[in-house]
Amino acid sequence: MEKESYDSRIKKLEKALKEASNDRSKALARYDMLQKDLEQIHKRIEELGCQPEELDARIKEIRNEMDLIIKEIEQLIPGQYLKSAGW
Repeated sequence: MEKESYDSRIKKLEKALKEASNDRSKALARYDMLQKDLEQIHKRIEELGCQPEELDARIKEIRNEMDLIIKEIEQLIPGQYLKSAGW
């Protein structure tokens, strides 16, 4: 069996390089879109009166508030109704 010609090998390498370049361009475009999305999310978080770094603490705070409210409501509903609802 003959060795593949240099011309043929070079063409295959060029094709592979072109595909890699196209994939890189697509990845960069996607990255730019995701960066813009992230900027919009950060902007929205700030509009809501929070900083991105504070989100975890704020989420915990809100969950604690919700737990307290649910407990208060639970105490106001007679047990038989809670049981029938699967509580």
